[in-house]
Amino acid sequence: MKKLALLTLTSSLAIPFVLSVTSAGVARADDDDRKRELINKLTTFDFVVYNFEFQDGINAEPGFAAEAAACTAIVDQLKDLGVPPTEVLYGKKEFLFRKAPEKCERYGKIRTLVLTFPKIKEATQSASQLGDAKPGESGATRFAGNMVTTGAACVATINDAEAKGAPMDVAIKHVFYGKDLTAAEVRTWCEEAGKKAAALQGASAGADADKKKAARERYTKHGAAGDKLEWLLHYDQEGKGSEWYLSGCKTSSDPKTLAKAKVLIVWMVASVNGDGSHSLRKLTFKGNKLVKDQEKSWPAHEKSKAYSFCK
Repeated sequence: MKKLALLTLTSSLAIPFVLSVTSAGVARADDDDRKRELINKLTTFDFVVYNFEFQDGINAEPGFAAEAAACTAIVDQLKDLGVPPTEVLYGKKEFLFRKAPEKCERYGKIRTLVLTFPKIKEATQSASQLGDAKPGESGATRFAGNMVTTGAACVATINDAEAKGAPMDVAIKHVFYGKDLTAAEVRTWCEEAGKKAAALQGASAGADADKKKAARERYTKHGAAGDKLEWLLHYDQEGKGSEWYLSGCKTSSDPKTLAKAKVLIVWMVASVNGDGSHSLRKLTFKGNKLVKDQEKSWPAHEKSKAYSFCK
């Protein structure tokens, strides 16, 4: 009987002991899973920096959505989970866990630099639009103005990034096609491009004013004024001449004829969508005052109706 009692006592103690061991094992497994998850997230920051430096360059912004504080928070969580400083982690290259804070700091500085890229891109796009424009050429004043604005914004955002600790000596790939530049070099380029554009903008604005004056004189010397002058200049801003349809559906670009005309007609054929439809706008004047403004459209196969309206 004594042996039986001892057996019963031993069995009753074994059950909670087994449960305790099992719970501890589950907890350790959960910690291990959490640890692996966090390490994967941590090494992602290292991969993002590597991709910027060697692949993405000026196009790296999407990879830097996370703030540097998120990287630091992961390091703290891993410390709480007992990851030793000497544990080897595998990013683009292997590194010791004790180096993780440096990786986060590096990510933060590069991210600050990367956040300047939208303004840098705007400046390079403005430069591409401006090209080798000369004073007075079509769009030169507007494109030069854009370059002045985006160039100044480029300089300002790089200055701000530098003040926040962004590295100025890191090469940024693909700033221009096949050409890498550091942030310091980009800033210099933006400054110089802005200055050249400002000079062009001033010269081009003067040339534009001369062209507008010549365009007005092309028609005012024949008596055009008011509404009629505005419409003639709307289609001939540079004074090079523009062809109109007149009563009887005859065409003319002669400034004297147009200044004296009672009816001016714009005839447009839609070719963008390939449907060939006809749209006409007939402007009727009493002297120089617009008294009737009519617009009508016809499909391609009804050109005869458009012609009748023109007459």
